[in-house]
Formats: sequence, structure tokens, C-alpha cells
Amino acid sequence: MPLEKPKVSVLIPTYNAGASISSCLTSVRNQSYSGIEVIVVDNLSIDATIGIAQSFGARVIKRKSTPASARNIGIVNSTGKYVFFVDSDQFLSRHVVEECATKCEEDNASMVRVPELFVGDGFWGSCSAEWKNYFVKVEQRYGAKGKILIGEPRFFSRELLVRAGMFNAALLWGEDYDLYQRLRETKIKEVSCRSLLYHFEPDSLRGIVTKNLRYGESMPAFAYRSRRQPYSRLLRHSLLTWGGTLADLSDRPCIALGCTFLLGLKSFAIVAGLMKSLA
Repeated sequence: MPLEKPKVSVLIPTYNAGASISSCLTSVRNQSYSGIEVIVVDNLSIDATIGIAQSFGARVIKRKSTPASARNIGIVNSTGKYVFFVDSDQFLSRHVVEECATKCEEDNASMVRVPELFVGDGFWGSCSAEWKNYFVKVEQRYGAKGKILIGEPRFFSRELLVRAGMFNAALLWGEDYDLYQRLRETKIKEVSCRSLLYHFEPDSLRGIVTKNLRYGESMPAFAYRSRRQPYSRLLRHSLLTWGGTLADLSDRPCIALGCTFLLGLKSFAIVAGLMKSLA
């Protein structure tokens, strides 16, 4: 008799995600892996998010929450051996859950790094996606040498997360980075999968500015509460990314210039957020 596949809990925090949640949940429903439960933790959306999630059969928990506290709520209410953190603007390739679960079981690993491919519509969405993809390339090239930000796994043993204290709910930014650093210090085994996770970037400058203002406002609290200083790593990572886009996108000068503009815009928004939080 074949062994029963361990259950995987897909946890999705949402807030007014009606424009993207349907595509996300469709990709979860179409997974090649059958032992999946879906939990949507919704921050009291006022659009169609909740109804769409329920129409897919997801369990919806309505709770005033931040991304960190929403993920903790999902962990506490999950019943899977493993949990997979997915955002509402992401789309899963068909075999990603199966590959992650198989790697954990066969390699005795407790967390899996899932590669992301960023995509975007329109000029600014395309520029933002190119920037994020080069950000990932810099991590792959220089990550072993340190001094840059390192992306975090998304697929974990549930027991591991509970034992580690889950996410720091006081953090509004960097909560996933903080958790990963704590887990790395315990020498937990991690592996990487090959199946992709697609991430859709905002296609408007307003959306990009709003996101980075929030990041800037949250950084001082992150540095204080987690006792980690991400500023120099973020700066080095961004400059290496900028150099890569200029070199590799020379045949697409408009996109290269757009990435340069976004670097300036994001930097301005982050600094403005920092100043606001310190005022």
C-alpha cells in the first residue's frame, strides 16, 4: 500500500484582493498534489475577496490583521504537516506543492525555497518585474558571500514554525526575513525546488510608491524589534541590481531607464517613509 501523502496547508493573507485572488486560487486548485487545504485570512476586505475565496471552497477567517499576524492565524488554524505561504497576487505552477512536499519527505528537510518569477503588465509593471527578477539574480550570484538580502523559503514544516515562535506579529515589514534568520541560526535543513511561483507586480507608479512608503515606515520598528540592521544590505543589493539591469538590458534601453527611474522612486519613497516614522 502506498504511503498517504502528508497534508499541505496553503495560507493566503488577503485585503481587498478581488482583482487577483481568483487567479491565485485557480492555480492552487489545479495543483498536481491532492492533499491540500486552503486557508484565507482576510483583513476585513470591503470588496469581493471573501465571496470569491468561499466560492473556491477555501476556509475564510475574517480578522483584523497585519501580514505577520495573518500568517500566524493561518498557522494556528491549519491542520497540515506542512504550510505554504502564498500571496494573493501570486500564481503557482502546477507541480510546486508536490515537489516541495516530496523534497521535505525524501530529504528530511523542514523548509523549501521556491523560485519566484516576477511578471507585470504595462510599461511600469514590466519595469518593476524586470527589477525584481534581477534582484533575485543578484541573490543567486552573491548570496553565498553575504552582505546582501537573502530571500526566504515559503514552504515549511508546521511543527518547526510553532516551535520557533512563528512570525513576530509586531513587525509590519521584514517579518519573513526575521523568521528565516532565526530558523537559520538553529541549523534547520533547507532545500530548493525547481517549480516556479509567479508574482504579479503592480502596474501603476502609485501602487509602487505606496508599497515602498510602507516599507520605509516599518524599517525602524524592524531594526528595533528584531535587532537586525537591513539598511546596508538593502543598499548593496539594490546597487548590484541596478548595475545588472544596465548591463543586461542594453538592447532594451527604455526598460533599463525605467528600472533606473524606479530605483530612484523607490529610494525616495523608502526615505520618506523612514522620515515619517522618525518624526
